[in-house]
Amino acid sequence: MIYVSHFKKRTPQQRLFRCVLGTVIIGCLVWAFYSIPYDILREERARLFGEELTSGLVLAVSSDNAVDMPDTRLLVEYKYVDPDGFARVTTARLPNSLWTRYRPGSTIQVIFVRTRPDLVRVPDEVEPAFQVWLRELMN
Repeated sequence: MIYVSHFKKRTPQQRLFRCVLGTVIIGCLVWAFYSIPYDILREERARLFGEELTSGLVLAVSSDNAVDMPDTRLLVEYKYVDPDGFARVTTARLPNSLWTRYRPGSTIQVIFVRTRPDLVRVPDEVEPAFQVWLRELMN
């Protein structure tokens, strides 16, 4: 039996166009999946299980000459104790307007994730816009 198609075959230009279009679409999908900030998604998913408020101790205050964030050069290094009794030290980037509020030896409010005490934030901390938007969306 001879199979004869009654459909027109594609021209070489059409095949080339379909191949290029498929490659571009697949490339865009790969780029989109690569660009998703999975670390932020994981953090916010963990925050859904609840956060607790505690206080910490400011250890050091410094400034960072980051060109990409000129209004948030204040770096505050602080120590807090998690529910397991471990003292943890971390750094937060804060707006320049809070320079006088935080000095070494002063207390700072710390919000940590109940299930993962290593994920912490300070109420005035500067965070990526996507993270703030995602947190508002989930709450």
